[in-house]
Formats: sequence, structure tokens, C-alpha cells
Amino acid sequence: MQLINVTGRFCALFLMLLLIGCGAGSADENHTPALSADPLCDQSGSEINWQALQQTRCPLLSQYGLFKGLPSDIKNSNGGIYYKLGSELFTDHARKYRYIFLPEGTQLGYQQQDVLDFPTGSVIVKVFAMPTQSTTDSAEDIMEVRLLVKRSSGWIFIPYVWDNSINDARLAIAGSQTPVSFSHKGEMLNLTYESPSLLRCQNCHQVKINDQLSFVPIGPKIRHLNQTIEVNGQPVNQLEHWQSLGLITLPAGEHPYAPDWRDTSAPLQQRAKAYLDINCAHCHNDNGAAALSGLRLEYWRTAIDYTHGVCNSAHGWRGGGFDIWPGRGNDSSLPLRMELNGAADRMPPIGRSVPDKDAVALIRAWIDTLPAQDCASG
Repeated sequence: MQLINVTGRFCALFLMLLLIGCGAGSADENHTPALSADPLCDQSGSEINWQALQQTRCPLLSQYGLFKGLPSDIKNSNGGIYYKLGSELFTDHARKYRYIFLPEGTQLGYQQQDVLDFPTGSVIVKVFAMPTQSTTDSAEDIMEVRLLVKRSSGWIFIPYVWDNSINDARLAIAGSQTPVSFSHKGEMLNLTYESPSLLRCQNCHQVKINDQLSFVPIGPKIRHLNQTIEVNGQPVNQLEHWQSLGLITLPAGEHPYAPDWRDTSAPLQQRAKAYLDINCAHCHNDNGAAALSGLRLEYWRTAIDYTHGVCNSAHGWRGGGFDIWPGRGNDSSLPLRMELNGAADRMPPIGRSVPDKDAVALIRAWIDTLPAQDCASG
């Protein structure tokens, strides 16, 4: 799992394209600087400020009217659809609360493998909260709120960092770093929680198709949404519930499904593939930031072969080795890089500063079950 390195003129061009493609104050979307207090942000009513969402980045999260009860009632959005994923992207043990806001009268478009087709005007919100004492305790502090807004020109990102002094979240184009401490399974963790800058956030969401750079969501795929949730105290399928609300039209038949990687009742290989899919495949696919690596980690790929990392020589990583050495989990670089914390070695390279030890153990255990193969002999 390795991002492509870019240098020199290409790097400068790449950053410029990021700014333009994501509407970071670009003239065609917004006649005011990204950090200015646009008059559109003057929101005094109780309705969602759809016009501001489509045209500007407001200094405060509250100016969009997306929530009623932050931080005391983190699940009290202003008409948003709270949703859950079967497996989640690991972010230093952060808890995440997800919402979708759709323009009135619109639907999500069904996609068999890719992210759902969101109508223009859609907003995806993810609230990040960190435990204050222990990951088994309910106490938590909101750290950041990330918005993905689909405008006519494509998806743009609006990152916010929570500010307890004003009980609101401030626009944070440059990101932030906050020291946090809590206990996880008896181990005291002291780390610096990073809210990534706009540019770093976009690194994970970029795709390049026919030499055109664009940005897409990561999590809302059918296979991760095809889960059981609770509605009015009753277990229901999340997708079927959405269909009953008129939010999506499901085709007849079975739908793609990826298990929760923590569900020990599911097959080990499917759990491992689900983890790699949500944590790595957004870069490691044909159009992702790490496309040149040759490593492809989407859940739907059935063959566990060279493309999936078997005897793949770690793409020039300075530590060497093979991504997956069948039968030898301890010698495989894929779980090793999930464990390492140094900026030059860790994978994913953004979004974590401590390893997800349970996931590392899972991937190693899965590799140990693969039929032994001597990668070193070629």
C-alpha cells in the first residue's frame, strides 16, 4: 500500500489541480476567498442553508444548519440520514458518526461496485470523536467534522475542527493537531490527533480517469451499507429501509455484501478482504493514487494473486520484502506496514499515528492460512 511520489514541476501542477478541481476558493464557484464570511453564511432560520453549501465555505459549521444538537446530541441532525458501514476506516480509534443529506425529491443511484451515485446538491457529513478516558467508555470529545458536498462541478471538501469555546466547529483548511490520551485494552495511548489539511484529505479521495483528476467519497458502497441496523427498536436491513423511505431503488436479487471485519463468525478471508477494501482500496485500485503500484485491494476481486499482493515485491518500499508471502504473515510487508508508525513506512500514510493491532493480527492470521509459496525463488 503505497502512494505515488511526485516531485518537481509535476508536484506543483498536481497541487494546483487539487485546488482547482476541489473548488478551494476558485473563481467559477465562489467570488469570495475560501475563508471569508460570505453573506450567504448569514443563516438565522432553522432550515438547511443549501445555497451556501453549493456556493461557499462558511467559517462555522452551524451556518449550514445541518445539525440541531451538537455536541450534546451527536445524532440529532437536521433531517440527515444517519448511516452505518459494516467496516470502517481506522483513524486512531476515533468514533465516527455519518450522515447523508439529499436535496428534496432526489434519490441515490445504485452502483454494483463503486460508490453510490449521489445527486448534485448532496452532502455527506462525518463527525469524528475521540474517547476521553477509554475506548470502552462512552465519554468522548468531538474533534472534527468533515463535509463532502457535491456541486455541479463535482465533489468538494469542507473540513472543520471543533472549538469547545464557541460550541461550534471552525473552518480549518490547514487542519490541526491535538494531543489526546485514553486507554485501549489496558494500554495507555498518548498521541497527537491530526485533522488533515484540505490537500491531505483529498489525497485519499482522488481518482484519475482518462487523465482527468476528480474526487469521490470512499465509504458509501453497497457492500458496506448492506448491513442490519436498528429502526424503532427493530432490526432491519439498512438498504431496504432506505428503499422504504424512497431514498434508493434496489434492483431485484442479491446485493454485494462485505462483512464487518470484527465479526468472528464470518470467514477469515472475507474479514481480511473487507478491512483492506475500506482502509486501502481507495488508493489501491485502477484509478487511485497508488495505481502505479500494481496492487489492487478491492473486496470484489476474487483471485488472491500477484495483483492482490501475493509475492508482489512491495513496490520499491525501502523495507523490501513482499506484500503477501503466503503462509508467512510475519514476513509479509502488508501487515508490517500497517503496524509501523513512521511517516515513511506506515500504511495508510494518512489518518493514523498508532496501529490497529487487532487488524494487523487479522491480516497476519489470514496470510498464514494461504497455501505456502516461496516468493524468494521467483
